[in-house]
Amino acid sequence: MRDRTQFGGCSLSRYDLLIVLGLFTCSSLLYAVLGVRFEASTVLSMQFIDPALLTERMGESLWYYHATPPALNLLVGIGLKLFGADAPYFYAVVFHLLGLLTALSVYALTRALSDSKRVAAVTTAALVFSPSFVLYENHLLYDFPAMALLAVATLALYQFVSTKRVGWGIGFFCVLATLLLTRSVFHLIWMAATVAFLLALLGSWRRQILLAAAVPFLVVTLWYAKNYYYFGKFGSSTWMGLGLSNITLSLVPPAQLAPLVERGELSPWALVSRYDSSWPIFRGNLRPPAGVPVLDNMLTAPGHANWNYRDIPAIDRLYTADALTVIRRFPATYVYGVSLANKAYFAPTSISPYFSQANRIAVTPIRLAAPSLLSGASGSMLVVSLQRLGFRFPEDIVVPLRADLLMIVAWVGVFAWAYAVARRALTDSVARSSPRVVVMGFLVMTAAYTYLVSTTLELGENYRYRFLLEPLFFVLAATAATSAFGALRRAKAVRSFFSKLHDHSKRGMTY
Repeated sequence: MRDRTQFGGCSLSRYDLLIVLGLFTCSSLLYAVLGVRFEASTVLSMQFIDPALLTERMGESLWYYHATPPALNLLVGIGLKLFGADAPYFYAVVFHLLGLLTALSVYALTRALSDSKRVAAVTTAALVFSPSFVLYENHLLYDFPAMALLAVATLALYQFVSTKRVGWGIGFFCVLATLLLTRSVFHLIWMAATVAFLLALLGSWRRQILLAAAVPFLVVTLWYAKNYYYFGKFGSSTWMGLGLSNITLSLVPPAQLAPLVERGELSPWALVSRYDSSWPIFRGNLRPPAGVPVLDNMLTAPGHANWNYRDIPAIDRLYTADALTVIRRFPATYVYGVSLANKAYFAPTSISPYFSQANRIAVTPIRLAAPSLLSGASGSMLVVSLQRLGFRFPEDIVVPLRADLLMIVAWVGVFAWAYAVARRALTDSVARSSPRVVVMGFLVMTAAYTYLVSTTLELGENYRYRFLLEPLFFVLAATAATSAFGALRRAKAVRSFFSKLHDHSKRGMTY
């Protein structure tokens, strides 16, 4: 028993752990030899607080930060405080540890759901050797941590239902809270829906579930309330309107919007592009100076725009109201925007133009050798500048607008299968509380939520939202394939039995 570790609802031996560690190490070494390097230059992008403020005024800057959830900036600030110029090495270690945790979670979940060590090993190998996984693992942004947190949370949920221990339930909801404070697409509404889902399936555990969820739910609520108090937004980000403008305002020609602005149906900001290089979005003077650099500085120390500027929350509300008006007045345009978002959502996740060119070139041999479902890229991908299509986007904003048909079939098929399995179990009071059913139901709910939010509120890098679910898709796909193979074997055995019975009957009659 000493060589076994409780991990994810199943007892993993040292041999299992060595398999995962070996696969992850081999993948890391292979891609390092190919030339993949950790990208920390993203710390200067719009998702981050000015590094100088994180170094000198981290607590204040995080408290007044409203642009995106705070967790990633907290990590960056810790790195800068502890390691200074060597902080990129710290981020690389953290991201690779998150990658290893994801690999362990995928292995444990696949083994638990499919009841096969071999399938678990193959699934884990497919994940860690995927160019998409490696590109995001070496890219300092919130996508990879959010993906890892979702995988670990799913594992904790499986363990909670398996063991009925409140500690695992607390761990599950703590990871969910961290996820909400890392990636804004996961909102408190989704967390509340998760609590309601578990109460519906596990009604006899009502006290344990509510106890486990109470403190993590309160922490997120308090952060949202802080943002509402200071910035008028009950959420972890004040960028929803900016994203919604992409799929509404930016698709309508200014000549069609101008009359609505003149009549007061739209605000003047409907004619202002967030991508305008003269940055009118930072010259509205909608709010007085706050006396806090992270809110008052229009530019960061390296000279980039500060998207946590004090006017952004007010402009975001105006963009949101204008976008909703455009949806009502130009429904066909919005439907077209949603169709483009769907094409981008089901595009390979490694297509992002924001990865360094060196890393994209480095993964090319593996990308060409692996199927698109595993490699995360396709050689036939059509990447289009939205400006060339007549939309109000800058020339360098490009999106993949050719969804991979095989990707769509696989994703829809796998999650439809998981939904069918979970739904059939709902009629059985015993089966509905099994870890397998609860986890599948949770994943289907999460996939549906993520898909709806990411294809109706944003247009551009929609494939990044699907990346958050890729490891869990691998788990469900492996489980579905194992289930189908088992059903075929059982059907073959039944046919063989009746065939032998028929032969035996014929011999009896002849005798």
